[in-house]
Amino acid sequence: MDLKAIIESDARYRNVLQAIIDTPYIERSTLEEKLNLPRADLESLLTVLSEKMLILELAGQADSSVESRVLKTVYLVNPEEEKGIREQL
Repeated sequence: MDLKAIIESDARYRNVLQAIIDTPYIERSTLEEKLNLPRADLESLLTVLSEKMLILELAGQADSSVESRVLKTVYLVNPEEEKGIREQL
């Protein structure tokens, strides 16, 4: 399934990709708030985009030293796919 087919299959993919392009290294919690999607729906959208290598899921340490053992997940559009994604949005 190519990018165009993915976006046309569900408009929410476009919203997710746009949010990640607008805010690189966006945290999952921020993405949830910005898109106002149920957690399960967002998870399934992110899984498909990640499996197709359209977005990259990165894990890093939390900002606070108190939470330093808790990993935060951030998302970034795959730089190799970014031009094509921007053209589809």
